[in-house]
Amino acid sequence: MKAVSPSTMRKMDQTAVETYEIPGVVLMENAGREVALAVKNMWDYQKKDKRPANMTKVVLFCGKGNNGGDGFVAARHLANMGFDTNVFIIANPSSITGDAAINLKIAKNMGLKIKVIDEETDLNAVMKMTSNASILVDAILGTGLKGDVRGIARNVIEMINKSEIPVIAVDIPSGICGETGKVLGNAVKAEQTVTMAAPKIGLLLYPGVEYVGKLIVADIGMPINLIESNEAEAEFLDCKWVSNCFKEYPPDAHKGTFGKVFVIAGSYGMTGAAALSAEAAVRSGAGLVILGIPESLNDILEVKLTEAMTIPLPETPERCISIAALDKALQFANQSKVVVLGPGLSAKNETKQFVMQFILNCKVPMVIDADGLNALAEYPETLNKAQAPVIITPHPGEIARLLSITSSEVQQDRISSVKTAAKRFGCTVVLKGARTLVATSEGKLFINPTGNAGMATGGSGDVLSGIIGAFLARGMKPYEAAAAGVYLHGLAGDLAAREKGEICLAAGDIIDYLYKAIKDIKEYKDAQRTFKYQTYLG
Repeated sequence: MKAVSPSTMRKMDQTAVETYEIPGVVLMENAGREVALAVKNMWDYQKKDKRPANMTKVVLFCGKGNNGGDGFVAARHLANMGFDTNVFIIANPSSITGDAAINLKIAKNMGLKIKVIDEETDLNAVMKMTSNASILVDAILGTGLKGDVRGIARNVIEMINKSEIPVIAVDIPSGICGETGKVLGNAVKAEQTVTMAAPKIGLLLYPGVEYVGKLIVADIGMPINLIESNEAEAEFLDCKWVSNCFKEYPPDAHKGTFGKVFVIAGSYGMTGAAALSAEAAVRSGAGLVILGIPESLNDILEVKLTEAMTIPLPETPERCISIAALDKALQFANQSKVVVLGPGLSAKNETKQFVMQFILNCKVPMVIDADGLNALAEYPETLNKAQAPVIITPHPGEIARLLSITSSEVQQDRISSVKTAAKRFGCTVVLKGARTLVATSEGKLFINPTGNAGMATGGSGDVLSGIIGAFLARGMKPYEAAAAGVYLHGLAGDLAAREKGEICLAAGDIIDYLYKAIKDIKEYKDAQRTFKYQTYLG
């Protein structure tokens, strides 16, 4: 599903009006009607769920822009449905222009109850009038908001959040940045958000996600070819997109068909990272997995792993991979389709030297994670000298070191960070975390909706590196392997959490549930049926 920035959505609106000659008032009419239907559906659900809904009172808070105009339309439709509709305008009515002014005039002509909130002193009366409402509608501020919410609008938002009455937000909760998901001073906490035509990026990223509630993407009559032809800023991953990454293979396929993955990982005390990455690659469909491990640890891994082969590599006195392992490792790499480099390698100086030289001389695609990234921190431009495509999988701290910024700066604008890294280092970048992001050096961006807090546990990233390596070995393009990998990694974690709970979730559980996640994707592709986990918008 395409996700767009507010500026792109405005261009689409403009094209719809100017090129397709769809009057803006028609688009606003459709948007407002969809909001009204969402209110009706929520009210019906409240009755069915036996929650207090004996009252039909709905209160709409409307600003002066098109967001408020959508609210005026919704108020009219709700009144026609029999609701006791009350509208509060958070602006001087004389400042309302264009299509919004047309719909405000219609609402007035219908005799709807409309009041203006001019001053903070008005809020006490507003609170009394809204206290017995079933649902509130937030149509105060739209996606064009840049600075922090101020003045009476901020006071109204605080009042709405204190009311404990369910809220439906129009297009975006007021106070959320449509570009980044940042809270601009204060924001409405909605139970549902009805966004128009396509999801805005800010609705899909934290912390904005926590304010959106259930996200409904409303059809407002935007021409489908306009939506499909538009260069969206991001792809919001779903089952349909991921399933298309898996191509069909002939029935006489053999293990060579599915590629050989060479995992270089592990050190004294970190054999678990190596085992998790290798086993994840096996479970994700690689034809053959070979684990390169410090030679004194080889016996341990031979016992721990069954399906993966192990190769002992020269080591340092600290039982980490040494620079002496370079020639042997490169020999095995050149016989493989993909290399996974980094899980549990350690931060020893000689191991760092090995990593740097290996990256410069390896001729097959690489997935670089963990200590592989730590070794690059001082000389990240080494990535630009790689001889084959590279995927890196940093968490915020690791990408911060590569970019010479702080983790907090990364988290404040994750999209900018991941896109900057991908362009600067000429590789595909997976920025891990809640709503993992994947960016390519060509500017493609993917937002992953799957995963849960229980996956924030040691070894989870090692599992991801193995999954991506296997998908790359099976013939996916680097961005496909990365995007499909994070989606299925998160989905397997979600399936595991449903059975075991988030608190008890371990990295190995993600591997155990991979088969269910991949099986569901395969069934979707085979049957082209509606997939029960397809929509991860909440």
